[in-house]
Amino acid sequence: MADPRTAGLRRRLGAQLRVVRSQAGLSGYQLARLLPFTQSKISRIETGDLWPKLSEISRWLDVCGVRDPDERTRVLDLAEAIERGVTSYRDIQRGSLETRARELIDIDSQARLIRQYHPVLIPGQFHSADYARACIVAANLGRLPDVDAAVAARLERGQSMRAGLGPTYHAVLAESALKWTPAAAPHAVRESQQLLLQASATDHITVQILPTAAPQTALTQCGFFIVDWRDAEEAPIVLVETPAIEITISNPNEVAEFNEVWDRLVSDALDPDQSRHLLTKTIRSRAATR
Repeated sequence: MADPRTAGLRRRLGAQLRVVRSQAGLSGYQLARLLPFTQSKISRIETGDLWPKLSEISRWLDVCGVRDPDERTRVLDLAEAIERGVTSYRDIQRGSLETRARELIDIDSQARLIRQYHPVLIPGQFHSADYARACIVAANLGRLPDVDAAVAARLERGQSMRAGLGPTYHAVLAESALKWTPAAAPHAVRESQQLLLQASATDHITVQILPTAAPQTALTQCGFFIVDWRDAEEAPIVLVETPAIEITISNPNEVAEFNEVWDRLVSDALDPDQSRHLLTKTIRSRAATR
């Protein structure tokens, strides 16, 4: 039986390999013939059910035409971390912006519930095109070139989730996250606030706001989201976002600590109706100052 502590990381590796195949324009059947694997093996690797050898992963990247050394290292380092039994993996922000964006789309397709806390900005699922571009450019410390493709993938993910085609989604946002203004597109903040407000009225999306002045029982210094998979036997994972790296955590004890922090955030935040009221007030206030 596969180690449940690394189940979330195996799913993440499978998501990366699926994105690599898709970007190469290959179906599972076509890739299977080129490797050669059975089509069933391709499918099981991509869902995290089967653990491939490092040599097979390297061959996968070769056949899919992945030549960029940073992107290859990103995939192979994760594979090596899982092989060593590491349950927390630091995903260095390098390689392809689009690949990372599409990896989130793949995670959505396998998730039952995503719970996200963000202290700084409105989450990507509610970005307008201009807000998405401004955020991606501001965070692109490595000056990676595929900004247009990353913006398109972010918008695709947002449209899918807002339409109810993704997992159930619950967000807790600091009040300041509603007001962060990118210098490149200050006009886009109100557009994204409105997308967030519209989505918060749906059955599958819950939004709670944590007022700046509210007494808080959890000290949170960075954003994170918790992924609960459709397969109840798969252990949840936590992705922690920092300016330079993204940390994937699957150790059950560490995940449990994030669950406790999440419960405190939910308790401290305004309820969904109160949150919509504050968000509406924020949008009107911004419109009045334009």
